[in-house]
Amino acid sequence: MKSRQLALSLYRLSGILLAFAIAFWPAAASAGGASFPGQWQQVARGTGVCAACRVDIRRSGPVLRLSGKDGWVAVVHVGAGGSGNSAEGIGRWSEGDASHYGGKPFDIRVAIVNKHLYMDMLVRMDDGSTRAIRAIFDKRRSEKSGRLRLARM
Repeated sequence: MKSRQLALSLYRLSGILLAFAIAFWPAAASAGGASFPGQWQQVARGTGVCAACRVDIRRSGPVLRLSGKDGWVAVVHVGAGGSGNSAEGIGRWSEGDASHYGGKPFDIRVAIVNKHLYMDMLVRMDDGSTRAIRAIFDKRRSEKSGRLRLARM
């Protein structure tokens, strides 16, 4: 009887340890992979390049806070898509933004591919439609970066 209880306790303990390993895997995987935090300069966008557009990314554990120079903020979770090189979350454009995005919520996905940050933002408009904003960022601006093309995400 005691051996059965011991086996059951060990089985439960191994389940708990497995759950912790799965929960903390994205943070561990991202630590050795891509580095999200820092200033990212836009190098390509669906409507052209914006030389003044930048994204600042700060890390707090598996959560990243993104803020765009053009008036938006987002919070994303690293590894939500199953990889330490990607993050998904939500955000909102500033209420004071003069564009048609002012105050609008959005879903956002960022991924690092070949040292570039790919961003895919889906903004929810008042009429229920969504508008996609896609851009590529680099931590260091180079003349070669103008040749980048947006990938379909």
